[in-house]
Amino acid sequence: MLQLLVVDDEIHAVRGIKAGVEWDQLGFSRVHEAFNIRQAKEIFLTQKIDILLCDIEMPEGDGFQLLSWVKEHSPDTESLFLTCHADFEFAQKAIQLGSLDYMLKPVRFPELEKAVRKAIEQLEKKRGLIQFNETYKQYYQLWESYQPMVVERFWQDLIHRSIPSNKVQIKEIMAKQNIPYSDTALFVPIWVSVQRWHKKLTLREEKIMEYALRNSLEELAVRKESNGQIVQVKSGGLLAILSVGPGSKIDKEKLRSELQGYIDACNHYFFCDLCCYIGTPVYTEGMLEMFESLVTLESNNVTQTNKIFFLGEQRCSCYDTYQVPKMNGWAELLKCGCKGKLLKEIDQSLDAMKQMERLDAKLLRGFYEDFLQMIHHVLHYKGLRAHQVFSEELLSMQASSVSRSIADLRQWINTMIEEAAGRIHSVAESQTVIEKAKQYIAQRVNEDVSREDIASHVNMNPDYLTRIFKKETGLTISDYVLQERVELAKEMLVKTDLPIGNIAASVGYNNFSHFSKMFKKATAINPQDYRKLYETYQT
Repeated sequence: MLQLLVVDDEIHAVRGIKAGVEWDQLGFSRVHEAFNIRQAKEIFLTQKIDILLCDIEMPEGDGFQLLSWVKEHSPDTESLFLTCHADFEFAQKAIQLGSLDYMLKPVRFPELEKAVRKAIEQLEKKRGLIQFNETYKQYYQLWESYQPMVVERFWQDLIHRSIPSNKVQIKEIMAKQNIPYSDTALFVPIWVSVQRWHKKLTLREEKIMEYALRNSLEELAVRKESNGQIVQVKSGGLLAILSVGPGSKIDKEKLRSELQGYIDACNHYFFCDLCCYIGTPVYTEGMLEMFESLVTLESNNVTQTNKIFFLGEQRCSCYDTYQVPKMNGWAELLKCGCKGKLLKEIDQSLDAMKQMERLDAKLLRGFYEDFLQMIHHVLHYKGLRAHQVFSEELLSMQASSVSRSIADLRQWINTMIEEAAGRIHSVAESQTVIEKAKQYIAQRVNEDVSREDIASHVNMNPDYLTRIFKKETGLTISDYVLQERVELAKEMLVKTDLPIGNIAASVGYNNFSHFSKMFKKATAINPQDYRKLYETYQT
């Protein structure tokens, strides 16, 4: 429980604050009161004060002096000022001294409660960080002294195919390396896979926290079976191998209970979400195949978090009966800047997928690929390139990590939409009338576009647009349209084998003769000869 100290030389103000807020509902077990700096210091020396609510002008010193003293003697305390002074210099000094908020009297109790809640959140963040650093330090010391064991190396080599899954060869290697297993021993593999970390970790911190996970899992495996072995297969993944006697059965409920306890502990102490995938008993030579089955089971889990799965209890995929949603409407929403509506529709679609009992990685990957295609279509339509829009970190994310789960996909999609919509909006805001007219022409180069259509798009009188377009580009609108069509036709003539009639239609000419005439007007050569000239040059 928390403790609050209210410091103010006005007795009625202190009593009013104590009575006006339900402090016990906020988690405070005690609210202390002081009417001068001396009394406040005495309370700090005998009590652990979590939050200080203080006036500025008081007998025996001001609130700034008290806050300076508190920062030295009780640095974990969060401070709030409640004063009559609206002077900016006072507020600035309070912030510089580390006050979390600066409120003016008379304060409304809901506003005061909101500020106190903010202070409580800040306290919890600080204490969470302290707990994390203490855990980090403890397991860093353990990690430094850790050395791979021979038995673990044996299993790693088997999983990574450095040792063939052949009974005779495995027996020879176990004898050579003094591995304490008989050739008739049975093993149950448990694949433990981290889904996400609650805090952003550096690579070094992640390695240390993975060792913490391993250490806890090792305690469970050894407690359950003296021959239990933990194998680090890859980053974010641990394989627990339990030895079982011939003919013995796994107590599923007991194992489930123990693993759930492990998962709960990892959530609380190691700041991560993970799942456990349990195989069936196999001989040593069958471990690789069983492990790959568990990895497949993991990849198909795209909705569940902090769960335990036994191999063989899952249903088949529903991919053949479910269609990935069409995203044409989403593309139009992104083009016109309707970001809120777009995100809402995507969330609804993902929520619907999450409710499916047999959703798997293949379906989620299809959703990811269609969404990515939609994004690139919109960027192309807007004349933008991906590297101009998205951060390097976002572009470097692998499809396998993005489509690992609904949560990962949702987070990636939200970031993509935010960055794409922001860039599209900024480009639209910065575009001149001529740039907008050019973009409109480029998007409709295969259509019969008139100057009236273009003028209507940019909300301008056609005659005035014609004058300023000619002034800025040196071309009339019709000449510019011809230039764009010819440039596109030239590119298609040299880069494709399409018939010239098809190319003519692609750039807005339904009459071949007219296309040929206009092409020659712009290039002094007809389309057939232009293609031949390029082919001759290439050879």
